[in-house]
Amino acid sequence: MAVQIPSKPAWYTPLGLWKLIKEARRLPLFPILTILVFMVLPATTADLWSNWRNHDPEVGTLAKRLIPPAWEKARVDTLKGGVNWDNITIYNEDTPIPGAKISRSGKAVLNGELILGRLFYEEGGESIRISQTLFYPGATEENIRVLLPPPLVVVQNAIPFNNGGVWARGKEYQNGIALIDEVTFSPLGATLQGVQAKDAIEVTDATGKVIKPKVGVAFSETSYLHGTKAELLLVDEVVRQIRPDGQREYLLGSDKLGRDVLTRMFHGARISLTIGSIAIFFAGTIGSFLGMLSGYAGKWVDSVIMRLVDIKISIPGLLLALVLVAVLGQSFGTVVIVVTLAYWATYARLARGETLQIKQMDYVARARVAGSSHLKIIMKHIFPNVLNTLIIVATLQLGGAILFEASLSFLGVGIPRPQPAWGVMVADGRELIVAAWWVSLFPGVAIMMAVLALNLLGDWIRDKLDPKLRQV
Repeated sequence: MAVQIPSKPAWYTPLGLWKLIKEARRLPLFPILTILVFMVLPATTADLWSNWRNHDPEVGTLAKRLIPPAWEKARVDTLKGGVNWDNITIYNEDTPIPGAKISRSGKAVLNGELILGRLFYEEGGESIRISQTLFYPGATEENIRVLLPPPLVVVQNAIPFNNGGVWARGKEYQNGIALIDEVTFSPLGATLQGVQAKDAIEVTDATGKVIKPKVGVAFSETSYLHGTKAELLLVDEVVRQIRPDGQREYLLGSDKLGRDVLTRMFHGARISLTIGSIAIFFAGTIGSFLGMLSGYAGKWVDSVIMRLVDIKISIPGLLLALVLVAVLGQSFGTVVIVVTLAYWATYARLARGETLQIKQMDYVARARVAGSSHLKIIMKHIFPNVLNTLIIVATLQLGGAILFEASLSFLGVGIPRPQPAWGVMVADGRELIVAAWWVSLFPGVAIMMAVLALNLLGDWIRDKLDPKLRQV
């Protein structure tokens, strides 16, 4: 009697679709989708995105600097006049500081010691922020003249005020220009792009006489409103400091040089994925070859290679990176070399351990008796049995290589500026984390998601390729 073997159902039939769904449920969908969204798609479409949005990832427009993400409202800082100086209670975050006062020189002090941190006081249930400020009494915006070239200094934090709110040495000034910058302000003077304001700008009165700046404190409130700067300034007679509305042109905002954060993240994904893949390939190739050679040859060859592995493991990766960057200079190739040298030893040890077990197998002994060369035995009988372990390690280490590259770039010894590596982007925004949180946050999230997804994918591949785990 003939037996009819049922044919495989087509994928578009109900039975075929159900089988596809069952197979898909066994796949690590979250890691795969995360890698596609955060790395593969951005890396492959970076140039198309730049051309479509007309954004250069390395060159920006200073007039568009620090634009918030598209969904953010404009931040309006209103100077608060008429403060009762003698009844101020200082808070640091939500905690009152007993005995803390604002000194006549305009500093928050406790028992003669300067208090640092974000300070405010409460008045009628409202939280009023206290900020150190450098201000020019009686001046207007038209009186500001920049002394240094525009790429070095851009004055965007000047607040013209005409309703008080700025104090110095026990006196409240009713009008003038205040420079408030909570991120780069220091007791020695406000700084603009790393240059002290007194050296970067010159302010004159209506007669052309130069006004000397004073250091004091400003009392301000913050609100968030939609609208252009002109529209917001017409809300009332109080002149305000504006952080602009988010714009659809900059979906994730712009950085301090006016470059689109999302565009730089796309190109940063390409850099991270390329460096990680190339470095892991070379590290895996070199380390696996040396490990198999060490395990198969034994004797003095094994001793020499393993001592090299011990030397490599004893040298911290960051120290190695600093030495190589000092010798070779910052470049894409230098980072690839650093990551390769940091990871090859792991493959060498694993390949050696696997080779020591496999070369004792009967099929290897039969191949040797049959006259196979050493190279043929390694490539045909040992390497295929080591390959699964090497693939697992490579997948797990790809995330580590991306994180290592980002760390080097963050420290200034990786990808050189202005190339848009994720680590460089996080470093560029660390000084702005309070005022412009988006500059560092989004590339930091991209690094976290990419490394997490690659580690999860590596765990899944290990479960599938490791025979011991597959039998559990």
